Amino acid sequence: MEIQAKVMVRGAKVFKGNIDGKDMDTAKIFTDVDLKGETSWGMCTQEIKCENSAIVDAIKHNSFPFSAMLDIRMESNGKVTTQLVTSIKPIARESSAKAAA
Repeated sequence: MEIQAKVMVRGAKVFKGNIDGKDMDTAKIFTDVDLKGETSWGMCTQEIKCENSAIVDAIKHNSFPFSAMLDIRMESNGKVTTQLVTSIKPIARESSAKAAA
C-alpha cells in the first residue's frame, strides 16, 4: 500500500559501503511524531527507513528542519508492518512554515 504524509523532517543519515562482503545502501530520515498517553506531552523524533541513499542525497542540500511530503510504501508479513520512504518532496523550512501560519 502506498500512502502520502506531510511531516517535519528533522534530520537524515545514509550509509553506503561494504560490511562483511555485503554491499549496503541504506538511509533513514528522522521526523516529528506526537507523544500520546496520560503522562506524555509534546513530540519526539522517529526514524523511518528510506528505499536507498539516493532519496536522502536528493534532499541533503536543504536546511534542516523542513516540511515535506513523503511517499511511503507500507508492507506487512501478517504480523509486523514496515514503512519505507520512496520519495521526499520538500515544502518549506520550519521558520517559513511558521511565518505563513
